[in-house]
Amino acid sequence: MAISRAIKWGLYKLILLLSLQVYSQGLPTCSIHTSIDHKRNLLHVRVNWKNLPTRDTVWFYYMPQALADEKSFYSREQDEYQNAELYFFREKRAFQLPTFEENHQLIRHPLVSEVFGLYNSKTDSITFTFTVPIIQHPFPVTAMLQGGDILLQFFYPQWADGENISPFNAHLYLNLPRVRYSMTLDTDVSYSLLAPGIVISEYLDTAVRWKVEADSLQHLNLFLTRTLIRLPSVRGKEHIAVYARPENISKLSNALQEITAISKYLEEEYRQKSMQNLQFVDVSSIENRIFPNGYWLPIRMPVVSDYLPASLATAYFEALCARYVYGDRWKFPVFYSSIAEYFKYEYIKKYHPEIQLAGPLANSWVGSVFGLQYLPYHYQNQLIYLFTERQGLSQPLSDVYSDASRLHLDGAGVAKYVTSLFHLKGYLGDFKFRKLIYEALSTAAFASPERFHQFLSENHHKSLDWFTDDIYAKNKKLDYALLNSLRCNYTQVVTVKNKGKTAAPIPISGIKDGKIFITQWFEGHRGTKKIPIHIEEFERIIIDAQLITPEINHHNNQIRTSGMFRRFEPLKLQFYTGLEDPLRNQLYWFPMVNYNAYDQILLGLSLYNNGLLLKKYEYLISPQFSTGTGKLTGTASFTANYALQKGPFHMIRAGIFYKYFHYDRQLAFSRWSPTVRLWWRKANPRSKTFHITRLRYVDVQRELPPDFQELPVSITNASYGVFSLNYTMEYTSILRPTILKLNAEHASAFTKVFGEWDQRWMLPNKKWLIARVFYGQFLRNNIPAVNAFYNFGMSGTLDYNFDFLFYGRSDSTGIWSQQMFVTDGGFRAATGLFAQRWMATANLSVPVWKFFGLYGDIGFSDRVFAHGAGIRLAFVTDFLELYFPLYTSHTRAGINPGYLPTIRFLINPDVNAIQQRLRRGWF
Repeated sequence: MAISRAIKWGLYKLILLLSLQVYSQGLPTCSIHTSIDHKRNLLHVRVNWKNLPTRDTVWFYYMPQALADEKSFYSREQDEYQNAELYFFREKRAFQLPTFEENHQLIRHPLVSEVFGLYNSKTDSITFTFTVPIIQHPFPVTAMLQGGDILLQFFYPQWADGENISPFNAHLYLNLPRVRYSMTLDTDVSYSLLAPGIVISEYLDTAVRWKVEADSLQHLNLFLTRTLIRLPSVRGKEHIAVYARPENISKLSNALQEITAISKYLEEEYRQKSMQNLQFVDVSSIENRIFPNGYWLPIRMPVVSDYLPASLATAYFEALCARYVYGDRWKFPVFYSSIAEYFKYEYIKKYHPEIQLAGPLANSWVGSVFGLQYLPYHYQNQLIYLFTERQGLSQPLSDVYSDASRLHLDGAGVAKYVTSLFHLKGYLGDFKFRKLIYEALSTAAFASPERFHQFLSENHHKSLDWFTDDIYAKNKKLDYALLNSLRCNYTQVVTVKNKGKTAAPIPISGIKDGKIFITQWFEGHRGTKKIPIHIEEFERIIIDAQLITPEINHHNNQIRTSGMFRRFEPLKLQFYTGLEDPLRNQLYWFPMVNYNAYDQILLGLSLYNNGLLLKKYEYLISPQFSTGTGKLTGTASFTANYALQKGPFHMIRAGIFYKYFHYDRQLAFSRWSPTVRLWWRKANPRSKTFHITRLRYVDVQRELPPDFQELPVSITNASYGVFSLNYTMEYTSILRPTILKLNAEHASAFTKVFGEWDQRWMLPNKKWLIARVFYGQFLRNNIPAVNAFYNFGMSGTLDYNFDFLFYGRSDSTGIWSQQMFVTDGGFRAATGLFAQRWMATANLSVPVWKFFGLYGDIGFSDRVFAHGAGIRLAFVTDFLELYFPLYTSHTRAGINPGYLPTIRFLINPDVNAIQQRLRRGWF
């Protein structure tokens, strides 16, 4: 990758002389000298290690090599995370091992591709020189960043012991010894140095000499910058620095005061002294390129400035956790991320209660409309956790990194454990819990989750297995339900049923005058139990009214103490959609405006209960008035969702769907469709392959013109039913996504099987080369040849199941007759060919530049050979495309003269298809 003139000019000025020494008895010492070849854009590094243990090989990390190996853990992970950027560097030299200029035997690690070794000849020292290209990439040994900044990362070597070598990637941490570093560095005067520890600058004639000393570092990060500006220090806190980009100076003007408040919070709550020599760096755009070391902390600049205290708290508490962790952090990413996140949420809850989940929107008209004004900031943990749990996708929090899905690592796992910590705090009490956390920090009990959980159990007189075992290790569900409430002479008795799998303690609150009057904690139980609570007369009684437990369902947690339908939650009519209100029964409404060529403009209202979180029972009623016919049309559905923690499926969805519209002028259709969908459980949560099976029956009733009434039903197809079995396999790799669909359909008039294979390859221009193959075969077909209604279509299906949104499905001329979907034969041109026995086709889409590309189609329809080619404009692939035929062997009979009617277009507004695309790589 070419380096800009500004960067080259900076490099010409740069005189880099780095000496790195480790002072610790019995530990190796290291010196590093670097120089830059400006003409060839190469970095030369000379490293000398002394006092090495007697080993045959010294192992080093070099990350670009991991991407060179497509089977490496890191390479596979980036594919899972849908990260295409790392695969298409123009400068392929980034994927090569350094060029060694001295005679050393290079050894590849047998298990980890990003690790290489140098033969040590059983001496106590080794000296080597290597060369790497200077390009923009996010890996050590060196990386040049945008704006002329330079990031140098040097690591202590890791000795491999069998398979006990930790892989390196954006989420893992090297298990390296802690040593003392002393370093001097000479740079051009235009640079500033950001480094951990104590940094002292000395101005020379034409350069600046930097001296750095730091204790207990696992490795050393040096950031030479000409773009960051240090903000003025706070008196008494000179050891804490904040570096900001010029455009963010005003946003970070109060950052030091906020960091001081966070430090004060730790001192007051947990008696932890303020951490020294912290440097908060505004490099959020490149934060993943910075290896965390507990001293140099990247600030994640939020889009909404109201959340800045949370971003600063996250960085501070991550550093705090890093100081108290001596074990293999990478083995338990959920645990260590959760500890830092817990401190953040607790700090925000106590010192910034004004920060709400929806931020500034909470108190606006938007928050009022969507019901966002009552949700606390920490409730986002329950939202993320419930999103996965209700789909049967949650995992044990103890799962190691390599077995955890992206969704679990990046949100769901952390969200559940943070909520569980709030649950534990509520149960133990604020004082007891803070005392335990203080003692855990003081005794290194956070070294591993097992050690922390053992520490909790040993320091509490009652069993905490529900927290340490059921929730953390076994992923058991928590779900209590209030069944009844009875007022006796001297007490109030509630009946509580445990519908979950863990007997966790529960908080029960009494509501009086619309507010929480008292909250009592009760030990967990299994089955059904009657519990006496406070004698006060309450309006309502609620389990977990403060939303601090990881309950799977809060909608069975409350009961009124008088009146009828006491367990029925207050009804809340809400516009469009929103976050789930755990204490109200939400009914969403939305005005509908739709269109097709026969109903014309459709005006209606949709009423439904499905929001952003999956509910066990969901319904939708959408009556729509047809302005073209003056009749009432619309859709309706009811579905039941069953999330399963064990067995071959993680979710089963059963439902019935209904629609009634016009398919031709003054001719309507109605369709009933009972359906069952089965989502197969993945063999490994990190797998990029998922499987879905669908069983469906479609019953269609169509109105026919008067002159068609005398024709046989087998020809008119006025009424028919189709049973179908569908299997879908999708491989969601961003580089080579694959979709395989197999179908079998049976009706009174026919039986057929068909399938399609869709294979894609992402090219360096980030566009897809798409190959598609289709084959269909009738096992039985009793329909006369004059009726092609059920036949395979070379240019797409006639959609007798009424699955697709055709704006003019019966039109043979006009603009709506040119709409198509890539189904059946998938020809982009209108051929007019239909197969009564079998069809086999292949389609190819080739991207050329941006949305411009070419297509080619070839196939057989009952032994009739057809082919064609043309121009494809893919504005949004699979959803908005335009096709210009250049050549077609067959054209549809009766098509209007001229070229314009041969142009076809694809419009697919299916929301489910859009959601399916967005979810790739997450679950």
